[in-house]
Amino acid sequence: MVSFNRVVLAGNLTRDPELRFTQNSVPVCSFSIAVNRVRSKSEAVDFFNVSAWRELGKTVATHKKKGDPILVEGRLQYRTWEAQDGGKHSAVDVVAERVQFLSRGLKPQAEEAPVSAKVPAGSVASGGWGLAMQLQNGGDGGEATNVEEDFENLPF
Repeated sequence: MVSFNRVVLAGNLTRDPELRFTQNSVPVCSFSIAVNRVRSKSEAVDFFNVSAWRELGKTVATHKKKGDPILVEGRLQYRTWEAQDGGKHSAVDVVAERVQFLSRGLKPQAEEAPVSAKVPAGSVASGGWGLAMQLQNGGDGGEATNVEEDFENLPF
């Protein structure tokens, strides 16, 4: 039987990312994003809790703040815990494996680096969102590449 657990979300940060460290000094960044859901006659918003580990988490915590647009690729993780009062709780969270920093401007901001030549095939498209910083959580601690993406059809 085949199993597949993959999620891609694009939205805005609902709060400043919070960087913490585990008991083994591994950095983990927690943040949440709001994703607009357009229905036939009304709009709704979905909120997702996200965690990014190690270098990816440090980078998100350093460079992003509440309201910034972001694209997250990762997997869903189901967790359960028992509260101090004995109540059982559960949640489904997103564990980020790749993050793209998005900007809404037509031109890259001065502090952002120019588009890199190390762009994977098929990942550059012309569009009105401008520069996106692509970060991937890899075995080497992550890597950052700047690419332009076409996000004109997103509902927010």
